[in-house]
Amino acid sequence: MIISVMVGLSLICLSVIAFNYFKSDKTEIGENAEAKESKIPEVQEYGGIHLEKVGDKIRQKNWGTFTLLETKSINESFELAPMVITIEDIRRIRLSSLTDEVKEELKSYTGLSFEEAYSIYYKENLSMEEIDQQASLSKTDIDEEVSYLEITYSVENKDSKELQFFSMENVTFNDDLTYDVPSKNFIHSGDTFMGTKKVSRSDYQPGEMRKGTIGLLVNPEENFERLDSFSFTTDDIADGESHELLVDGTSFEIPLKGK
Repeated sequence: MIISVMVGLSLICLSVIAFNYFKSDKTEIGENAEAKESKIPEVQEYGGIHLEKVGDKIRQKNWGTFTLLETKSINESFELAPMVITIEDIRRIRLSSLTDEVKEELKSYTGLSFEEAYSIYYKENLSMEEIDQQASLSKTDIDEEVSYLEITYSVENKDSKELQFFSMENVTFNDDLTYDVPSKNFIHSGDTFMGTKKVSRSDYQPGEMRKGTIGLLVNPEENFERLDSFSFTTDDIADGESHELLVDGTSFEIPLKGK
């Protein structure tokens, strides 16, 4: 009887020791992670602009942490006269430590846009509400980490009149991953801030130049490991006053291997 009690007490003591050990270990791991996070520089504005070399990290306040995974310096101009598009850089960036609000915001850029859902389901005689529901059902939750593809560029109107134009309606990476930029770009800055739909797009004034940044989320199931190629399709160019078609849209391709 005494031996059984002693054995029982010994097991309880060992359990308590083990619990405290593992609890302490987890606490230490958590504290180390928080300490590492606190050492990352913090900024108020878009964090991506502060990343210079692969491995750089930056924290955007009340948003998340940015890590540069890959960068391709392009600095090439493409002319669809009289518009000139200059691609500056294409980069792959990881997002982590995102707030719940940001995760919910980014979720809206996953799955099908309403326009994409409409093109798929309109033949099934679904109502607009039902099509919108299909688009909502296609959205996926954002995990603890997600990566995105960033394009920095500029557009210049070299004409003497006001023009309607959207420089990148669709973009494709590695000949496979295609995005509809107006609906999938989550960074509204510079050029894209001027409007992401034709109906809301601000025209280019004579001689006007705009800089822009595009951010496109990568589905984790894509297993995207490196940038090999990039292509984009432009909108048509139309007169800003008469809306007359001046130049048909076209596509440009950029090989990224070796850059």
